[in-house]
Amino acid sequence: MLSYSILKRLNKEIKLLVRYKNPPDHWSVLRKKIHPVDKALNHFDDFYKQVFDKQWLTIRKGLLGTQKYVAIINNYGDSEEAMRKLELGGAINMRTLFNLEKGYIQEKLEKRMQKSRLQQIFDVDEMIEKVVENNTKNEITNAEVHKKQFSLDSSLQNAEYDTRRLVDSKNALSAEILYEFVPATKIKGKEDFIPESSHYKLYDNESQFAVSIEKEYDVHFPEFLNIYCYEAESKNDFESPKKGSTGVLNYYLMDGGSVLPVLALDLEPGSKMLDMCAAPGGKSLLALQTLYPDCIVSNDISYSRLNRIENVYKQFLYDFKEKWLSTEHIKLTNRDGRIIVEDNFDRILVDVPCTTDRHSLHENDNNIFKPSRIKERLQIPELQRQLLFNALKLVKKGGIVVYSTCSLSPIQNDGVVHMALKQIWEETNMEIVVKDLTPALQQTTNVFKMADKKLLKYGHLVLPNLAQNYGPTYFCKLQKIK
Repeated sequence: MLSYSILKRLNKEIKLLVRYKNPPDHWSVLRKKIHPVDKALNHFDDFYKQVFDKQWLTIRKGLLGTQKYVAIINNYGDSEEAMRKLELGGAINMRTLFNLEKGYIQEKLEKRMQKSRLQQIFDVDEMIEKVVENNTKNEITNAEVHKKQFSLDSSLQNAEYDTRRLVDSKNALSAEILYEFVPATKIKGKEDFIPESSHYKLYDNESQFAVSIEKEYDVHFPEFLNIYCYEAESKNDFESPKKGSTGVLNYYLMDGGSVLPVLALDLEPGSKMLDMCAAPGGKSLLALQTLYPDCIVSNDISYSRLNRIENVYKQFLYDFKEKWLSTEHIKLTNRDGRIIVEDNFDRILVDVPCTTDRHSLHENDNNIFKPSRIKERLQIPELQRQLLFNALKLVKKGGIVVYSTCSLSPIQNDGVVHMALKQIWEETNMEIVVKDLTPALQQTTNVFKMADKKLLKYGHLVLPNLAQNYGPTYFCKLQKIK
């Protein structure tokens, strides 16, 4: 046996190895963990690759890249000074870009029409020349035939001829028989079939119904609405807005794609507008900067998000409570948009909760792809349909509803519009017209990258891209006819 002294010495020399776990915020733990942003990217890679095919790689880079913003000039701040500084820094008024592109389009259209008219004139002249030429030939031919007939007849009347030289028509080919053979050319044509764009089968074919779609050819840009952006490929960013002499901020920064749903509302002087899901308040503020609405109702189901809307108004509107809330020029309401019953709205913006694709790829906090929010995420399209359906009921006859998301998902976009229209068709006597803005949006091509209309049935989609990284923004304009 070992002596006590030897054992004591061995115990001092033996070192026990103990493995300790790293804390949750250690880099090695974070690297191995699958975060909500990772789940979102895996989902998008699987789904959107099927939707956008080869274009998905470009869109993906845009989503993962730095988001670009535009500056909405605050008419209640030092607007002139703010615009001057932005222009000195290279920013351009979006209205200027739209008008320039509209002028180019109009010029091209006029040239095309002029060319078409000249071609028509040329075709008519050519046709007249051919008719004259044919008539002249016919006149000459008839005259020669007449001359020959006249000469022969007059000769035969006085001529003596030998009947033995007559030819029996039964034994020879007469003129009548010869003329029975007329050669003809049979032209065979092959019809060109242009297949309807392949769209995702989100809808049951048996549930198809008639949808009225009308084209629109212009985007109205209000005179007093000033929005500044930088040219494509520009690396410039806007500075944080500063307070002016009135004590409010001079401009509001927002994603450029968010401008189009508000412009699609086609606001008019005296309009009463409902922003059904208004938080954080940027689109309500943008609508107010047109100086058109008499009343804007900014609503949200969440009281905390409603506070965010109020804070935005306070930052950009001086004497907000005394001047704006007390006169009911602006109303803040905390209701579920699905059960709002107040109607008589001229315009309703339904900027619904969605997967917020860009946010889902950059922020783990409040991410819809968290495991704890799976059920909520799966219920999103149904919530969106209910909100849009109620908006279509609330808007007055002749009024306009714009449905919008910040998602690329065809299920949340055209799919929801389709299901809401189906419900309108099945359960009400209302008549809704979908406005196709494709011709009108041609003037926006210097600013926005729009998805090919073949991928869409009802609305329009701003695609992220590194050159001009706005969006994604989907929007669809609907008008209530009856």
